[in-house]
Amino acid sequence: MTVEAYAKVNLTLEVLGRRADGFHEIRSVVQPISLSDTIEVEANSSGVVESDSAYGGDDLAVKAALALRPDPSLGASLRLVKRIPAGGGLGGGSADAAAALLALNSLWRLDRTVDELADVGACVGSDVPALVLAQSARRAVLMEGRGERVRFLEEGECPWLSRVSAGWLVLANPGVSSSTAEVYARTVPRPSSGTAECPEMARNDLQRPACELHPEIDAALSDLAAAGAEDVMMSGSGATVFGLAADSESARRIRAEMEKRGYATWSVRTL
Repeated sequence: MTVEAYAKVNLTLEVLGRRADGFHEIRSVVQPISLSDTIEVEANSSGVVESDSAYGGDDLAVKAALALRPDPSLGASLRLVKRIPAGGGLGGGSADAAAALLALNSLWRLDRTVDELADVGACVGSDVPALVLAQSARRAVLMEGRGERVRFLEEGECPWLSRVSAGWLVLANPGVSSSTAEVYARTVPRPSSGTAECPEMARNDLQRPACELHPEIDAALSDLAAAGAEDVMMSGSGATVFGLAADSESARRIRAEMEKRGYATWSVRTL
């Protein structure tokens, strides 16, 4: 079985406090996008779960498969074609884990619900539950807690979401590695804005500390806005930034301008 593991952007990311377990309490609207890794998944009865990726024991897709299987005799082979940049705030490893859970649930004939798969994903990584839901239905989801509480957004719940749905985004990466732990360590939680149902669009509480650590991210935000993108913000803990484009031609022009400035750049659709 060949599946696509779709990346995400965080349309909002609020840091609301620190939890007793050491994680931060967050609230985020997670939007799947057309940038993806491709995974070829084969099930077998060898009892071995293996991947050809370069991450070895840190491969989240392998960890997800091991967490999912109810019988140690079940095995799987995963072959990845990577396109999502590692450590870019786009959830590449988590997307691979989510795609592996969805594929192996079918291949191993486990009949787990999407919510059950999301619960398994919560043991693997904070972004995995949201990406299980987002990939299963190709739509935005709301992520809360440390990431373990996820649900689909209802139609009209976030009025601004219609501007993003089935639209164009331009992504740009300034080529720096942004440490999630370091960014969170510098983040001061602040009260939530907007209603409980609909967070404020283009608010990322990790953006300022990430820019303080890496001025290149701040420069990328400015350059992307100057190139014509709207609602420019950083995804996750960085370092990738993104903005809305009016249409495919606008996305092409913005991407070309950012490439001239030396950024790794993608034009993508929201799913």
